Amino acid sequence: MFDLEKNVRAWSDCLRSQGHFKETDITELECHLHDEIDDLIHAGLSEQEAFLISVKRFGDTHSVSREYSKINTENLWKQLLLEPEPTGISSENQRTIGLVILFSFLAGTLFKIPELLGYSFNDPQYQIFYFKNLSFFILPLIALFFLYKNKSNLKMVAMILGIFAAAAVLINVYPSHPPNNTELLTALHLPLFLWLITGIAYIGSDWRSSQGRMNFIRFTGESVIYGTLIFCGLIVLAIFTQAIFFAIQIDASWFIQNYLIVYGAAAVAMITVYLVETKKSVVENFAPILAKIFSPLFLIIMIAFLVVLIFSGQSPFLERDYLIAFDFMLALVLGLVLYTISARNPYAKNRLFDYLNLALILAAMIIDVIALSAILMRLSTFGITPNKLAALGENLILLFNLGALAWLYCRFFFKKIDFIKIEVWQTSYLYVYAIWFASVAFIFPVVFGFN
Repeated sequence: MFDLEKNVRAWSDCLRSQGHFKETDITELECHLHDEIDDLIHAGLSEQEAFLISVKRFGDTHSVSREYSKINTENLWKQLLLEPEPTGISSENQRTIGLVILFSFLAGTLFKIPELLGYSFNDPQYQIFYFKNLSFFILPLIALFFLYKNKSNLKMVAMILGIFAAAAVLINVYPSHPPNNTELLTALHLPLFLWLITGIAYIGSDWRSSQGRMNFIRFTGESVIYGTLIFCGLIVLAIFTQAIFFAIQIDASWFIQNYLIVYGAAAVAMITVYLVETKKSVVENFAPILAKIFSPLFLIIMIAFLVVLIFSGQSPFLERDYLIAFDFMLALVLGLVLYTISARNPYAKNRLFDYLNLALILAAMIIDVIALSAILMRLSTFGITPNKLAALGENLILLFNLGALAWLYCRFFFKKIDFIKIEVWQTSYLYVYAIWFASVAFIFPVVFGFN
């Protein structure tokens, strides 16, 4: 049976794959395509006929009747749009690949430079230094990669690199006193803040637009998925290297720990962003499928957790470490929700996964409220500390985010708003996260005396 929405989404992906259109252009073209299809359907054509004729009007008009008799109608629109396969790698792509290789080597080398100054990663007293500065070994290079790809102007380049430089200087001149809580908070929140700054480099001139920010959310989700898979390949390579050299009585563990993992991890990061950016338009992209698989699984686990929590009477929120872990869990659930939203066609009708998304949001809200009550109880009992205040702020921000999404989803289901309104609100809320991450990373140490 002909699936209109599936074919419209695939048509849009084919436009993206040609690399000649901005996302805003594709969205506008898709709106026009929907309008054209609706007009033809009202004129008496079937969905399939209306789709093929509309695509023909948008695409190349060569030999339509001849092609129609040769190929399946499901693939006709591809023949109208797809360009011939290139016979080789373009010079621009060669430069991009060269840049990926160069930046991978530079990132690994930047990680090794502190060792020359006596900051050994294997020394426990310097591990917090590496943890705190980890972002600066790779994220500025990723940002430079996007700035190059977008052909950004000097003002944009100076702004992005200036933020990275200022952040690097600031966190390294800050003192730190036992128990070093604010230093650890900085190390945890700084990468998140700098990743959002990297997102400005990724989006380019469209960073103020909702669609551009939604594209960055989609890119982030796919990067996590593909990066994890590629990193697993690196681990397999490390195990293979150790095993094959061990067969001839040579211990390769020193090389693996000091060079293969360091330079390999840098290469994984650069290759991931290159592949996700280059292959973002592939119709067979499986990342949205994974999101749809894991959304119901996460929902089942969270519901089961709430049921067991109620009937067992056991609360995991009495321990601080569990509260911090639940913050990360809620952030993971929110990330899954956002990625599912980003992968959705905003013009499609209500579907099962929209209701599953709402159920996932409501389950996360219930858990967040329970965790929030535990944090408030600990604050009243033990007083204010940097960790508790950070946990409180993050829970409130997450709770408001989840609550607003639930409210907007309900309005969408009752046809009070279009789905695009959900995207616009959520992408605007990224500013709240950026301000909070920056506050914890740079202001908390000062307020709490660098303790």
